[in-house]
Amino acid sequence: MDIDKLTADIGKALTDFVQSLFPDIPAEAIRYGGGALLGVVALALLFIALKLLRKKPNGRTSRRVNVPRTLQREGGVVDILRSPADDDVPLRCVITSVAAGRIKCEIIERLDVLKARNGEGVTCVFAPVRTDQGKINAFHAQLIQSDRSGRRSDRIVLSTPKEYTLIPRRKHNRKRVADQQFLRVKLWVTDPHATTLSLEDAAPHIGVNSFASGGPDQAGNAVVNISNGGLGLSVMNRIIPETCAVGAPVAINLFMFNFKEKSFKPYWYSGQVRSMKEGRSGFTRMGIEFDGHALLGEEDGELRWEKF
Repeated sequence: MDIDKLTADIGKALTDFVQSLFPDIPAEAIRYGGGALLGVVALALLFIALKLLRKKPNGRTSRRVNVPRTLQREGGVVDILRSPADDDVPLRCVITSVAAGRIKCEIIERLDVLKARNGEGVTCVFAPVRTDQGKINAFHAQLIQSDRSGRRSDRIVLSTPKEYTLIPRRKHNRKRVADQQFLRVKLWVTDPHATTLSLEDAAPHIGVNSFASGGPDQAGNAVVNISNGGLGLSVMNRIIPETCAVGAPVAINLFMFNFKEKSFKPYWYSGQVRSMKEGRSGFTRMGIEFDGHALLGEEDGELRWEKF
């Protein structure tokens, strides 16, 4: 078969067809127009092919990239959780070694006791990493050696990641309270929007560095952490009111030391008990979420409560 003759015949047939529709257009113009159109089509097909074959830019996928090694190289901070559902972060670490199916992590901040045992699973949370499948910010691993079972109390050893995932992070960053002398807390287990108590004058049910109804028993209480959205308390079990449970409304008078003015400044918050977990021996870890605040009225000095 003569390809050149076949091509010429097809071109002539198309030219005749177009001239029958548009008789005023010269045959030569039709041939040039057809060539230009074919050239545009060829360029479009080439562009599409190159786009399909081109690798995705900056595609750091969790399957191809060794995420633990990347975190080690970049010095990324890793929060160690007992499970993705936990609100509390007991340990904060950096990865120091990744080898032979083991990840060694040095503890840089100890916020609580990691209650996972050797052989149990933990969740490691870090700054989000963008991958071809979306973002990841956590992986699940097995605890091989805890800070209590190993030879070093400042290190834990994990298995290589079992699964990568994306879990929601806390809206407000919590700050650990290392020095209790700059905070004072008074807490009442009551709804400040409905109570008949005069909170400004009433002794609190729970106190930290403040006089409270429990007397000397309140001395062991402490503020564990604080954020714009709430605070965590460590409270002696025997002074916790019977009405204090998860979901219970609370009123809080928080005094924070102002270093510039050299005095304590009071803040009033309403909130809810969000969690109550066993802490150190004889104490309960209590998580409080703020849901409103109050200001003192200028004329009568009464508290004016408002929801956030």
